[in-house]
Amino acid sequence: MAGGETRLHWADYVVTVVCLLVALGIGVFFALFRQQKTKEEYLVGSRRMGVAPVCLSLFVTFQSAISLLGTPSDTYNTGTMVFFVFLGICLSYIVSIFTVVPLVYPLRLTSVYHYLELRFRSVRVKNLITVIGMLQTSVYMGFALYSPALVLQAAVGLSLWVSLVLVSSICTIYTAIGGIKSVIWTDVFQTVIVFTGITAGLTKGLLRVGGFSHMANIAKDGGRLDFGEVDPKARHSVWSTLIGGCSMWMVSQFSQPSVQRISSLSSLQSARRCFLWNIPLLLLYGGSLCLMGVLLYTYFVTTGCDPYAAGYIHNMNQVAPYFMLHVLKDLPGLAGLYISMLFSGALSTVSSGINALAANTVEDVFAGPLRGMRDTTVTAIAKFAVVVYGVLSLGLAYLMKNLPGPVTQLNNSVAGALGSPVLGVFFLSAGFPRCNTYGAAGGVVVGSAVSLTVAVGSALYGTPRHSLAPGPVDRCDVTNTSWTLPAPWNVTTATSGVISTSFSPVHSSAVFTLWDISYLWFSVIGLWATVLSGIVISLITGCKEEAEKVDPRLIFPFCRKLYGLAEPEDTTEEDNAIPLEMSGLREAEGNSVHESKLYKDNTEMAPFITNQK
Repeated sequence: MAGGETRLHWADYVVTVVCLLVALGIGVFFALFRQQKTKEEYLVGSRRMGVAPVCLSLFVTFQSAISLLGTPSDTYNTGTMVFFVFLGICLSYIVSIFTVVPLVYPLRLTSVYHYLELRFRSVRVKNLITVIGMLQTSVYMGFALYSPALVLQAAVGLSLWVSLVLVSSICTIYTAIGGIKSVIWTDVFQTVIVFTGITAGLTKGLLRVGGFSHMANIAKDGGRLDFGEVDPKARHSVWSTLIGGCSMWMVSQFSQPSVQRISSLSSLQSARRCFLWNIPLLLLYGGSLCLMGVLLYTYFVTTGCDPYAAGYIHNMNQVAPYFMLHVLKDLPGLAGLYISMLFSGALSTVSSGINALAANTVEDVFAGPLRGMRDTTVTAIAKFAVVVYGVLSLGLAYLMKNLPGPVTQLNNSVAGALGSPVLGVFFLSAGFPRCNTYGAAGGVVVGSAVSLTVAVGSALYGTPRHSLAPGPVDRCDVTNTSWTLPAPWNVTTATSGVISTSFSPVHSSAVFTLWDISYLWFSVIGLWATVLSGIVISLITGCKEEAEKVDPRLIFPFCRKLYGLAEPEDTTEEDNAIPLEMSGLREAEGNSVHESKLYKDNTEMAPFITNQK
């Protein structure tokens, strides 16, 4: 195989530019012809969005360029057990249908953290969780933005900084001017691009390697086909992928982007269908990406040149783009479609993230100062916040340029360390009526400390994991290393035309420690550390009257019967809804206070300040 150099056809540039302009054009359309003047229109689409577009938006929001790059790379490097992570994710959608969806939708929330204010009647608890949740979302956006920029740097020759600015600018513009409707409909277009790009790469790649059966035989001989790992100490075992994958993805289900999409739908049944329809999409998506990883290995064995072992690439996150740009280069436009696919994954995630952070800003961070302002003013501030968070995501992405390893593992580690304590507070609050303010605050502090300790300790002291042997390099042109980038994942050198690589398999030590656990267990540890410590703290600080005070609508529906709580009197979704605009508690004399509809039958609870129209 020739060296790593590949050049894009002019048609590839045209396809990439057109896809980016379409995304920008959707935002312009909603800004000019579907103006969103109120906060509710801008952040939750007037709560009248259709199931199909929201379903696709929910899917592509969390399946970004991170998985498009990381899953094939992970499959190529460690085998197909990573597919079980997607089964765990599907399990999280089933769990969500019985937890987050029926809990959140009737509350008619704009911010997911507003639930905590309703549940504990405490602004401080809500603010603490909000800060942690917004931090996790910001880091996730950085990963999503960094991934395609890495590819553009290698494929087109643009500097990483220019690549990041290009993607971030387009994303920020259409999100700021078009609001949530622009984000959702752009996600629909980007979903089509993602599946089209994957299909094109798989079809052309299978033709190049001689078909599916030939690919399966080579992959089996290379140890890439593995669906039976049950050792719980393994990086990807049946237990860690199903349990850890479910727990990790529940962080996303209780996140601000997810809740905004739930709240944008017209009925509870629509929200349930939206989550249910995501399951076949995820199975198709995950299976395709794992198949792509197997195809990578087969292609490199067939051509006799593993680009990583040969030194053409120094970052395993680039193995999938290297493959795609080589197999698609003889069909003008398809390589550009692949680059557009990565951009689409990034745009959908970052646009949803900055829109969600803007909602948190006006609903949570500055809820007090903005109280009483005109709706148009608050909407303008939300648009300005979108721009600010767009710039922030740009800076975070640039700081990630030297991070090693598969981006999927890095992102999931952060989600487990920062997101799982937040998830734990929601499960604690909605599943344990006696949980009080002290339990919620103490639980998230303990959970964050434990999960961060495990994540950092694993990164610093964990034993390196086993990696499968790379493909051959006997037909590589070692004099051509144009794909080499200054961000090594493992040390690979070429001296006098002879390849010397440190890619040899590394096995775990005989002594297994806490630091050697799989990254997929981080979210499980953080979740249970938060829940258990929160229960203990609540019991110690006194919570006998808490269950009597809590409104049943703030508890998971299946838990109401378990604890003998009365079901809400009203059964219709509109009557059962808590008023949309519920901000802070009364903290000073002289505030205009009205008793909330939520607490109309409970005079012992503190009243809320409302701005109902």
